[in-house]
Amino acid sequence: MRHTELLETQLQSEEMRADTAVSQNLLGMMLPAHIMEKLEMGVQPEPEQFNCVTLFFTDINDFKKLVGHISPVKILQLLNVLYTKFDDIIAKYSQLYKVESVSDTYMVAAGLSSTKESTADDATECTIQALKCCIELQALVDGMDFSEIVGSHSIKLRIGIHSGTINAGLIGTKMSRYCLFGDTVNTASRMCTTGEPSKIQVSPQTIQVLGEDDQFEFEVRGEIEVKGKGRMTTYWLLS
Repeated sequence: MRHTELLETQLQSEEMRADTAVSQNLLGMMLPAHIMEKLEMGVQPEPEQFNCVTLFFTDINDFKKLVGHISPVKILQLLNVLYTKFDDIIAKYSQLYKVESVSDTYMVAAGLSSTKESTADDATECTIQALKCCIELQALVDGMDFSEIVGSHSIKLRIGIHSGTINAGLIGTKMSRYCLFGDTVNTASRMCTTGEPSKIQVSPQTIQVLGEDDQFEFEVRGEIEVKGKGRMTTYWLLS
């Protein structure tokens, strides 16, 4: 093989390695680490059940009203600014996984790192990270100035968090998504949508998972009507 041919082969190999690294990095942003590991070994991940996962949702208060008053380009600019900062914060917490962001709704799970039976201490640590992250996200939005994007419109975040059993699995072969199912997902979503601006609503199940950990302060909100659950006593997380 001539020198030029050898050099071309080496360059092609380097390009292939670079393309593979980019692809793995993109997949790593979309899939939990333990799912990535299986795919890299050529193993098709099976659906799994997690006994205790803590989920939280965020949304923008009065988002539909906001959409009616500013241009689509400004809405996209707003969401990009927010979610870029959210992604940076999530990345600091080892047990958190961004499940998805759809329109103004952002969903995060804690406790999907492996299929092994989690201990009470594992569940507590995951929940601690989720609560700390909620506080950080809320403080971020409360402290930001969005006037250049939305003018005089107020941007306030609602956050809801809940813990429980989750079923999860990889769906599809092209643009695969790791999807979460179960009552825990629905209840976590309700904690967000029944919340109030600039507040973090917490279910009693999440507080129970904390066990004896007392680093957080909660305030009883009282009983509220939760769709599909009936009357439920919830709490505000105080930052």
